[in-house]
Amino acid sequence: MTTIHTRTTGPLAVSARNPRYFTHRDDPTGRAVYLTGSHIWNNLQDGMGPGADAPAEPEPSDFDAYLRFLTERGHNFIRLWRWEHFRSQAAGGQYHLDMSPQPWARTGPDDAKDGKPRFDLEQFDETFFTRLRERVEQAGEYGVYVDVLLFDGWALHLSPAPDHIEGHPFHARNNVNGVDARSIDDLQVLPLDPKVEAIQRAFIEKVIDTLHDLPNVLWEVSNESTGDGQLTDEFAAFLSMSKAPVYGDSTQWQYWVIDVVKQYETDRGYDPHPIGMTMQFPVRDQTRVNEPLHQSRADWISPGFDDERYANGGHPMAPGAEPSRWYVDPPAADGRKVVISDTDHYAPGQGNALWAWKSFLRGHHPILMDFGLIAGFEPTDIANPDAGVPPFEAFEPGRYAMGDTRRYAEKIALIDMEPRRDVASTGYALVAPGCEVLVLEPTGDGSPFTVILEPGKYAVEWFDVTRRETTNADAVEVVTAEPTSFTAPFRQGPAVLLLTRS
Repeated sequence: MTTIHTRTTGPLAVSARNPRYFTHRDDPTGRAVYLTGSHIWNNLQDGMGPGADAPAEPEPSDFDAYLRFLTERGHNFIRLWRWEHFRSQAAGGQYHLDMSPQPWARTGPDDAKDGKPRFDLEQFDETFFTRLRERVEQAGEYGVYVDVLLFDGWALHLSPAPDHIEGHPFHARNNVNGVDARSIDDLQVLPLDPKVEAIQRAFIEKVIDTLHDLPNVLWEVSNESTGDGQLTDEFAAFLSMSKAPVYGDSTQWQYWVIDVVKQYETDRGYDPHPIGMTMQFPVRDQTRVNEPLHQSRADWISPGFDDERYANGGHPMAPGAEPSRWYVDPPAADGRKVVISDTDHYAPGQGNALWAWKSFLRGHHPILMDFGLIAGFEPTDIANPDAGVPPFEAFEPGRYAMGDTRRYAEKIALIDMEPRRDVASTGYALVAPGCEVLVLEPTGDGSPFTVILEPGKYAVEWFDVTRRETTNADAVEVVTAEPTSFTAPFRQGPAVLLLTRS
């Protein structure tokens, strides 16, 4: 599926009619906006590649190729990463993220850890903000919405030492302003040093000033910043750390960022844009990891794994671990927040077609942390799974499925639909009572299933999830509101059934 290049209208706002979804603020029809797409760390900055050491010139990020990749698969959402480090590593040091441009000018005197001039944290580098503006504008031309990541916590506390802090502009060696951050606590745990707070506030305001008039913008506070728990030695070993560090809780800092954004937009008379809060790690009780998100003033959230089996430790990313429910049987969205369901927070390195469809049928907006893009935005022979670089092709079924869910989201009356477990015997249905039902049959074994329908005549459309083919069938007449049996016309594989009352 290829998306026609059209400008978005907006900006987005949470729908009062169905708060599982956004709608355009200036759209009198109130039509739901459904978001889905792949993302990877270098979609804004340059400097990601294999090996712990980076070349003299950072590897460029081909944003044109990225947009082509997205639209060819029907995607309309980017999680636009801001990597705070100019020197860092991931996957135990098997590849580097020495990212540039950074928001601040490198004026010197003296050199930072990478041998280049130190940062002046009171002087912005317009190269960063020009690129930010250009990329969000360009995405808008393609009809793509952009989640602008304001901060990142993961690399500050979960990437390999010592560059997790020594590779950051706020480390004493790397700036001329006397800022001396020694851990994530100095940057994302209240109270902040007044100088750090002033620099962060100035950055937030600069980003908003740069993008405020663009309708396809969403904000995100930070990626996987610390919660109220501590890393276990087992998880520290998984991250190639010799000892589990002790950090503070970023929750109140994240709430502060949300308030700063909302207040600044109001004070400047800007149209508000939705802001999101995403999973924190580690937390004291993993089953309650999403409570601070729901309790926040954020407009949307990206939850993390909260399975009971991980209450006392462990995680679904460990070898042989059971996958999180968010991946195999997601909870239904209840409308408290818009849920942008990101595999980054419960199944990194995974993302198949069934995950996309299950998430959609449960009222979520599925997005993929797409490790298949580490080596580029088209097939390549660079893949090295042992080094954390899976084959590009491994994620293609999930990518195309995300586009297929979007096609159905735009075909049905999504704004009037709610996820229901009790309408279809499969447990997966989006329902607009008396009008339309969309059902997923996930097993693909050819067994019949039932759907409870109100009396009336229904047009019948089937979609083969694996082959991505649509088949129409004879209309169904329902006389009484009782379970009606259906069997997919496909020999095998998961199926989607759309029933529309005439």
